Amino acid sequence: MNNSPIQFDLMEANLHSLKERMPDLPVSGILLCRLVLHVGREMATIFEQQIRPFGLAEAEFRVLTTLFSQPQGVAHPSDLCVRASQSPANMSRISDALVERGLITRVSSVADRRRMVLRITEDGERFVRELLPKLHLSLRRMLQDFPESEQRLMCAQLKKLGGELYQMNASPAPEPAL
Repeated sequence: MNNSPIQFDLMEANLHSLKERMPDLPVSGILLCRLVLHVGREMATIFEQQIRPFGLAEAEFRVLTTLFSQPQGVAHPSDLCVRASQSPANMSRISDALVERGLITRVSSVADRRRMVLRITEDGERFVRELLPKLHLSLRRMLQDFPESEQRLMCAQLKKLGGELYQMNASPAPEPAL
């Protein structure tokens, strides 16, 4: 994928041309959505390429680091689903892969035998401690021209946008007027 400034300029020019034919077109909103999608895909590709040589997919590493961040490195799969943005089915597949690699253990809960408990192993902790700083190098490079205050502002705005998307999905869409 090419996320060059020229590509973005062409994308914006195309939207302005489209607006000439459709004056009510929300150019800024469409451009924002397209930029977020393009940049997000490219970032995901970069992180996936960095993690893949270590034998994990990005989602697996995200679950592992999420488990690492929990008190005593312990959590229920359902808790990790929410924290790592994974479906229950995907969490099961990811847990299997991490158990197979010896990075986590999975046992039945003492309090409720129907619930599983995931725990990061010493190898899992060592893996996270070694790999995470390496991944931060490209992240720091990517964000080097954005001061901390701008990064926090972007985070707040993206959270706000995410909240709006959540509300849209939570309530039925109004019928379109014809």
